[in-house]
This record gives sequence, structure tokens and C-alpha cells, in this order.
Amino acid sequence: MSESRHTYWSRQFDNLAAEISRLCIACDIKMLEPGVAERVLKGDQSVCGRKNPEVFEKIRRHLMAFFQVEEKAIHRLGADEVKIILDEVRASLVRLRSGTV
Repeated sequence: MSESRHTYWSRQFDNLAAEISRLCIACDIKMLEPGVAERVLKGDQSVCGRKNPEVFEKIRRHLMAFFQVEEKAIHRLGADEVKIILDEVRASLVRLRSGTV
């Protein structure tokens, strides 16, 4: 979990990111690679290493929710604070996926 002074928002992002990460394993999606999130949002299943349409749609819905939470957080906290939180979440996911946690 990311360490932030904005516990509520950090928890929201952490939970969504962790679930997206778990689901990505089922479809073998490299979500942290540039452009992949945008392609998932557009419904491009060619980003999947393994086809699983039901799980792909869950990933897509969770990703949409993630961006909605981001928009609300920016409105409440400002873009700079949200960037700090998201950088922490991303670093946490990278450590988790690389096995260094």
C-alpha cells in the first residue's frame, strides 16, 4: 500500500490498482507499458497475451473507475497531490510485480 497523507484517496487508488493488477495476470496484460491502459479503455483485446473476454471487461470497468476516482481526487486535492499518490501506487505495483516486496 502506498504511504500518503491522504489515506482515503491512497486506499481508493491502491484497491483499484491491486485488483486491476490481479486481473491483468489472468489475461497476461502488461498494464504498466506505455499506451496499454488507453488501448484497454478502447476495448482493444489485442493487448491480451491470453484471451479471457469476461476478465478483460472487468479490467476495463475497473480502469474506468480508477480514472473516475483520479478525476475526483484532482478536484479535491489538486493535480500535484494526486500525482504524488499515483507515483506511490505505481512504485508499489512495480515492486509487487517484480517480486521485490
